[in-house]
Amino acid sequence: MQYLITGGAGLIKRRPAWKAPGDWSAADMTAPDPESGGRPMTSTLAIIPARGGSKGIPHKNLKPLAGRPLLVWTIEQALATPGLDVCVSTEDSRIAEIARAAGARVIARPAELAQDTTATEPVVEHAISVLDAEGARPDQVMLLQATSPVRLPGTMARALKEFAASSADSMVGVVPEPIFIWQKDPKVKALYPFQNRPRRQEMTPDQLRYRETGSLYVTRTEVYETAHNRLGGRIELFVMDPVEGIDIDAQTDFALAEATIRQINTREHPTA
Repeated sequence: MQYLITGGAGLIKRRPAWKAPGDWSAADMTAPDPESGGRPMTSTLAIIPARGGSKGIPHKNLKPLAGRPLLVWTIEQALATPGLDVCVSTEDSRIAEIARAAGARVIARPAELAQDTTATEPVVEHAISVLDAEGARPDQVMLLQATSPVRLPGTMARALKEFAASSADSMVGVVPEPIFIWQKDPKVKALYPFQNRPRRQEMTPDQLRYRETGSLYVTRTEVYETAHNRLGGRIELFVMDPVEGIDIDAQTDFALAEATIRQINTREHPTA
């Protein structure tokens, strides 16, 4: 399906190309697509929480990374993915300004949902309620973490495709993790069979381990509404490339993310 970008005052919406500007409404998010034989579209809210009060690294979401504010990397990746309605939830006016300029819709977050102790799920549920009040309740939600800016081209599209094919209720982005993990307390314990140490190429599927990155989750909207959690019901793993596992939590992580992004760009667009 083809879309035109429309909207004003920072409100960016995807208008189906067969609709005239005056005929577009929020209900078109789930309207049948003439190009798909009249099948209803699955509407997906891509929500990027971006609070202004970062403690570890002040104004982290707006800190420059490889020539762009950190937040903008995730916005641009989501906008480049067909089928996503991209929104940033924030209480911060500067973040809102940057997000709108990058092409995202901004959902104004209430102050009570922008505290140090605020969990992510109530923020997502607030965004769902805002869209629901407009008659545009999404069928599913892709939760994207702005502090995980390293994603390969096509990752979000692949996540949508795998989620649709899986019939899962929720899906969590993970990267492969070495299995040679130990537990120290309450007593030292190996979490792998050290008596018969497996070689990597001989590992069976049940021996493989994965680490949750926080980068990406896809969840049916009703899971948030009933379980109040990003994960629930039947859960599937979305296995990402190891380079996509970077989470910016410290100043040194910016240098690592920038170096990785430059490597990816060089690989995708090699010079002659």
